Amino acid sequence: MKSFASKLFAFFVFALLCAAAFPTAALARPVIKFSVEHVHLHEAGEAEIVGYFENSGDQGAYVKWTELDLTLTADNGQEMWSDAGIRHYVDDIYVPAGEYIAYTYYVQNPDIPEYHGKFRWRTHTNTHWEKAAG
Repeated sequence: MKSFASKLFAFFVFALLCAAAFPTAALARPVIKFSVEHVHLHEAGEAEIVGYFENSGDQGAYVKWTELDLTLTADNGQEMWSDAGIRHYVDDIYVPAGEYIAYTYYVQNPDIPEYHGKFRWRTHTNTHWEKAAG
C-alpha cells in the first residue's frame, strides 16, 4: 500500500510539473496591435496618424505592416472622409514582449480635406507581425 501511495504521489507531482511547463511554452507568442492616439490634418490630401505598437504577448516580434480603417467626422456630425483597408508597410520595427513603441505615419489621399476645425475620428486597425526580421 505504501508503494502505491508513493507512486500515486510521484505521478501527481509529475502531472503538475507538466501542466505548469507545457501550456506556457505552447502559448508563448507575440500579440501586437497598433493603437491610434490622434489624427492630425495639416494640409489637403494628407492625414498624420499618431499612435503606438503594443505587444501584449510574451515574445518579441517585428511589425511588417498595419492596416487602417479611418473615418473623419466634422464637429457638426457630417462625415468628411472615410476609407478602409489603408495598408502601411513598416520597416521591421521590433516590439519586445509587454512593451510598446511609439509610431507616426502619414496617409495620403487626394480626397482628404484640409480642415482646421474640430473633428472626430474613428479607426480600426489590423497589424501583421513576424518573429524574424527581413
